[in-house]
Amino acid sequence: MNHNIAAENGSVFESGLYVHVPFCLHKCDYCGFYSQVPGQFSIDRYLDRLSVEAAERIDLQRHVFKTVFVGGGNPTCIGLEHLKRLVDTIMSYLPDKQALQEWTFESNPETLTREMVDFLATLPSIRLSIGIQRLRDDELSVLGRRASMDSVNRALDTVFSRIKNVGGDFIMGVPGCLSLAEDLHVLVKKYPFSHISAYFLTVEANTPLQKAVASGLLPDPADIDASELYEIRDALLACGFEHYEISNYARPGLRCLHNLNYWQAGGYIGLGPAAVSSGSDTRLANVADLARWLQGKAPSLERLSQKDRRNEHLMLSLRLLRDGLDTVDFERHFGRQADEFYTTLAGHIASGNLLRYDNRVRLTDQGLRIADEIMASLFI
Repeated sequence: MNHNIAAENGSVFESGLYVHVPFCLHKCDYCGFYSQVPGQFSIDRYLDRLSVEAAERIDLQRHVFKTVFVGGGNPTCIGLEHLKRLVDTIMSYLPDKQALQEWTFESNPETLTREMVDFLATLPSIRLSIGIQRLRDDELSVLGRRASMDSVNRALDTVFSRIKNVGGDFIMGVPGCLSLAEDLHVLVKKYPFSHISAYFLTVEANTPLQKAVASGLLPDPADIDASELYEIRDALLACGFEHYEISNYARPGLRCLHNLNYWQAGGYIGLGPAAVSSGSDTRLANVADLARWLQGKAPSLERLSQKDRRNEHLMLSLRLLRDGLDTVDFERHFGRQADEFYTTLAGHIASGNLLRYDNRVRLTDQGLRIADEIMASLFI
């Protein structure tokens, strides 16, 4: 069955392509993303089915991909030969390589070999995103990570010898751990990262972390205040990064283009189990189960209401700290709002939670602490 998300009209669909690799050699204690340990034949079967799904989902006459993001799981745990086969499949849907502005691969440091780095360095517009998370062995252990700082440093030495556009992913708010800010400042002085993502630890259902918190073995991360965010922000600003999204920092001109497309409500195609595709008001979600996905289980279809699109647009815009919400554009898409919206907006501006400039409003440092509350107050 064809599930082409751009099939409703004949226009060219400029978008991002996300490919989910559902394999990881070890699931960390906090991880809620869909993944499993690869079996003897599961990677080959996955790649076979991925090629079929790409043919079903992508119309080469209508889709032009500006960004590609290969995430997981841990894409490099499938080994070099399987990685090459994965790349060949993706390449067949990039007929215009000049249109591609960014191609990101995620990886954990412990599975990223020199041979893989050499291969990935040959890809157009390559960008690596390394899942480091914390910068001390004991803190990695708290999270159930298999990596050590020795493996992290070896991987970074290898990566930066061949690839320039490299990001690092980190976790804040880990119970019992000091602020990451000082260690991160040292790291970005040593290695020329182009991008840093730092998210607060959240307790996902049915994870070892949830069990540890529920049993009292670990404090609830939700009870940790936001001070680490500001310490990390100040450390990265001092090193020349811009804080462009609530959880993301970049060197000038090196924001993550694929994620920007998400935050700017752009369209995207998702391939692989648990991957999502999105058009203007339609969302397709693949089943988060490798066996059922391999059997060709059809994606679930969601039609977004005007209310859903409005609230999502508002939330994503306010997450972009430099750009904020364009109120003129907002009204053009969703009409003039009820008086309560403008009253609430004015209240946040008067109290210092939001700053107005020209036709835009954006979060202030004060508002950043209560960003979720501010967004919720403007929802309908």
